[in-house]
Amino acid sequence: MNSPEMVEYIRTMIRGDHESNDRIEARLDEIGWDGFPALLGAVFYFAVNQRFNERTSPGEIMRFVADMRAAAPAGTPEIDANAAETLIRAAVDPDVETAIDPQMAGRIQGLVILNILGKGGVDDDELDELLADAAALASRV
Repeated sequence: MNSPEMVEYIRTMIRGDHESNDRIEARLDEIGWDGFPALLGAVFYFAVNQRFNERTSPGEIMRFVADMRAAAPAGTPEIDANAAETLIRAAVDPDVETAIDPQMAGRIQGLVILNILGKGGVDDDELDELLADAAALASRV
């Protein structure tokens, strides 16, 4: 089960509101993170499908991942490029097989979400709708 705090945590992460994000993270450390991986995965799914589709070339995904990795702030944990490309392809094509370490998958999902939805990628109404859709999907998983 995902909580309103988890949705707000992702919102503050996307919007770069570090103070609120840290406060919500501390609260989630107290109440628990149960359901967060499903919510993060759902947000990732909707973000990727907003940016890519089944006709997107492998080269375009490779360039996106390379640019994303190059632009990652100092101190950001390293992500595996092949795993990132695979996760993105799997979000638009359910036939793509994934066998990626869950911790690596979470890092990739967070970075992809920031790169697609952050920095003005969506307005507040679009973000609200995407997060509501993701929370609804995650609650069914």
